[in-house]
Amino acid sequence: MSFNNSKKYNFLLEGNNGKAVLLIHGITGTPSEMRHVGKVLNKAGYTVFCSALPRHCSSLGELKKVTWQEIADACKEDFLALKAKHEKVFIAGLSMGALMSIHLAYQYPQEVSGIAVLAPTIFYDGWALHKGKVFLNFVWNIPYLRNRINIREGWPYGLKDEDLRWSIERFYKDANANKFSNKVLLFGSPFFPLANLYQHNLFTKLVIKELKKVTTPAVIIHAKEDDMTSLKNARFVLDNIGSPNKSLVVLEDSYHMITIDKEKDRVAEEIISFFNKL
Repeated sequence: MSFNNSKKYNFLLEGNNGKAVLLIHGITGTPSEMRHVGKVLNKAGYTVFCSALPRHCSSLGELKKVTWQEIADACKEDFLALKAKHEKVFIAGLSMGALMSIHLAYQYPQEVSGIAVLAPTIFYDGWALHKGKVFLNFVWNIPYLRNRINIREGWPYGLKDEDLRWSIERFYKDANANKFSNKVLLFGSPFFPLANLYQHNLFTKLVIKELKKVTTPAVIIHAKEDDMTSLKNARFVLDNIGSPNKSLVVLEDSYHMITIDKEKDRVAEEIISFFNKL
């Protein structure tokens, strides 16, 4: 089986029910944010694969170069590799990965059996974001500035789980934009380059146009208190996706990183419950 970007931080878990799930982490993130959900899915019988997105788990300079098209092509390659071996293939993505699951369902309406849209990020409107974010819409259109501004990840880092937040906070606070740390492979980039935010914005505009034409069964899971993207995002997907089989699960005790936060087990269980019915 040939997968994109096969490196040591990718993971493939072989299942026994003949079905597979492609997991897609968020932009600037890592496969580690999907590993717990992947293990639970695998215990339920699914083959699970998650790869590092192109130019991720590397230096900040390399991360800035990635385009949404590169990410889409890599995810397409991984999906087709799974599809070649499994009759049914599902996709579950987090944040921008959630939008990528929608995009792949749009591209392959007959091949994608179902999608789990986890904390979809269409509007950056969470309660923890700085109000000055509105000015980014002007700045990121200037290439010189777009390629030089790095936004440091800030409290609460998408996590309501205080113990996990403390571990990540220690790394993020001491992080240097000019130095690479192997901890990036575990925690993701401590900086969100404006160049990546710009690519995310371009991709979001495309997915919004595709939503009505997506008919793949979809479960949308979002935290009521998401610090980065409000529940408005999930409701937007629910109201606009063309799927006749769609549902929304609202979490009461998590922030944005729902695959590793306090309700991570419920997230996995909701995905399994939905996929098992398809």
